[in-house]
Amino acid sequence: MYVFMGSVREYRPVPPMRPQTTPGAALLAIAVWTTPEAAVHSQAGSAQGTAGTDSDAASIATLNGTWVRNDELSEDPIDQLTAIVGGRSRITASSLEVAERLSERRRSARIQAESDRILIENARRESIHLPVDGLPRRYTADRTSAAYFGGGVLEVVTSGTDLAWQWIETYYRSGDRLVHVTELRNLTVPDLNFTTVYDHAEARPPPAGPVDVERIRSDEPPAIRIVPPRGSYREFLSGPVEVQALVIDPLIHTVEFLLDGKLVNQARKRPFKARVRLSHPPREETLEVRGYRDGRAHVGTDRIVLNRLHSPFAVQIAALRPLVAGGASAVSVAARVSVPRAAALARVEFYLSDRRLATFEDPDWKEIQREPRTIRVEAPVGDVEPGDFIRVVARLADGREREDAELLQEAEYSGEVDVQLVQLQILAVDRDGEPVGDLQPADFEIHENGERRPVENLHASNDVPLLLGIAIDSSGSMTKVWQRLQTVVRMFMAAALATDDRAFLVDFDDTVRFLQPLTDSKPLLSGRLNRLLVGGGTALNDGLLFSLLHFGREPGRRALVVVTDGNDADSRSKAAQVSDFADWMGVPIYLIAVGWSAPPPILVRKLTRRTGGRLFRIHPGLPRSEVAAEMERVFDRINEDLRHQYVLTYYSKLAQGEAVEPEVRSLRRDVTLRSILPLQGLE
Repeated sequence: MYVFMGSVREYRPVPPMRPQTTPGAALLAIAVWTTPEAAVHSQAGSAQGTAGTDSDAASIATLNGTWVRNDELSEDPIDQLTAIVGGRSRITASSLEVAERLSERRRSARIQAESDRILIENARRESIHLPVDGLPRRYTADRTSAAYFGGGVLEVVTSGTDLAWQWIETYYRSGDRLVHVTELRNLTVPDLNFTTVYDHAEARPPPAGPVDVERIRSDEPPAIRIVPPRGSYREFLSGPVEVQALVIDPLIHTVEFLLDGKLVNQARKRPFKARVRLSHPPREETLEVRGYRDGRAHVGTDRIVLNRLHSPFAVQIAALRPLVAGGASAVSVAARVSVPRAAALARVEFYLSDRRLATFEDPDWKEIQREPRTIRVEAPVGDVEPGDFIRVVARLADGREREDAELLQEAEYSGEVDVQLVQLQILAVDRDGEPVGDLQPADFEIHENGERRPVENLHASNDVPLLLGIAIDSSGSMTKVWQRLQTVVRMFMAAALATDDRAFLVDFDDTVRFLQPLTDSKPLLSGRLNRLLVGGGTALNDGLLFSLLHFGREPGRRALVVVTDGNDADSRSKAAQVSDFADWMGVPIYLIAVGWSAPPPILVRKLTRRTGGRLFRIHPGLPRSEVAAEMERVFDRINEDLRHQYVLTYYSKLAQGEAVEPEVRSLRRDVTLRSILPLQGLE
């Protein structure tokens, strides 16, 4: 099976500052690699930081050898160009010459891969030789290249130093064959994509390794996304609710709303929203939106599951009472256990101090994801010594453990309560606004419905994985800071992301692209930055809303970093829509305004203040030599906040599905809570 990229993509709007060029001229500018004697070697060029690779020498060696094009399975660049211009007769002589030369170059490929560098030679013996570290290196006056390997996929990105074009080469194995995807991205002509499939020249290819198909993807802008209906933290939704759609494709004029596959409403004008009646009592339901252009052409779909229970991994003793069984002392213990949706429970063990009393194993519960349930055991305990305690330990199949303990004293025996663990991300600051890092559980007070609830735990940032979103404005006016910005963002990700942390990348200009979905691979994130292409307008509202939507119900601490240089001029969503959703999500937003001379828009000031983030402004009058240093200081400040985030937990008496709205305050006079964010279940 071969995974082919799309052949022809839509025009990207031409920025007014750039002259229009013909397809032939644009292709001629980038269709040629270097001759062998001008190839780039590992010592050429320079780059700050280290991107690394998440591959090993054995997997990259699966690309080695001489490969010959399989014409039957390959796409012809001449055919793709014909489709773009609308007919063979409309192709200019220069464009046809370029397409023919591309076809000739793809007749064969020779790859020599090592653990830290790659050599690729085409049929005309033009070659490129690069370190496989994801860092861009300049090898001629008008272009830079970067190579990255991970998940069985090699990606080589060549960009013009004028930031006007980009040439992306993707190589991966599919069975005994080599697949080579070529993507031309240019601001002034349609994008050109075509796929070449190769057979091994000697019919003895190296053994193929696994390929992560998620990495074989283009950065097509999404057409439509659901903005979920609002509800309180952990509240199940029922009855009539308002649902909105973020429409990114400007040609969509009709949006259909479906519930469990059945059409329930539609909208034909902006903002695309509709009333949808959910089941009562609430249950798990699938909400779907579909976007259509004129002529009922379907262009995009998005769906989410409502009222899905996402439980954290937790165990708590819910009831403890004495029994008399056959004249011997015994105890009845009820333990409430919740298991994450993606995990399986192995067993639950009950102890008297260090002596095991009973073990619970339920094969059915290992296979079926259920809501939190109560497990009850009765066991003899014999003579109880002062200080003895009951301990309950829950273990998952992957080895993770949680436990709870309670002293076994008659005065403390308790009746059963229905509880759920609530997790709150907090950031506390001192009188100078600096984050505080020496907090203890006793420093906080929690009230729920007027009743004080005891703090269960306080987790420091290194105990809870981070979920980080980075949204970068790639509009044409960012050119002046572009290369410095990429370097600083790489350094920030290297410093801010620990082993278990994950991040995603969003790119926005006059449209929005999902540059990289959630991943824990810092080399992959660094490599994806090479795909950014400067040009177009600014759709800040769309970029913000799109980024917030991708936090979804993922567990972990959260933060969104946005870099932009201008006011919104191209968004399809309104500022009020973004503001309302940001207030509901509560994700701290850190916005870096590069070169804004005028006061920031009200939306920007409101979002950063109300979500507990920060607004940073880099003055447009700074010399270029100081811009990178200032950006680095700003990202260091953000990283300082992230390292001082805490997760505060307590048990709520409210039943599953009821709205949880706790009040939290600091008991220290020198500490203020700048942000409080309810989190999904931490696993």
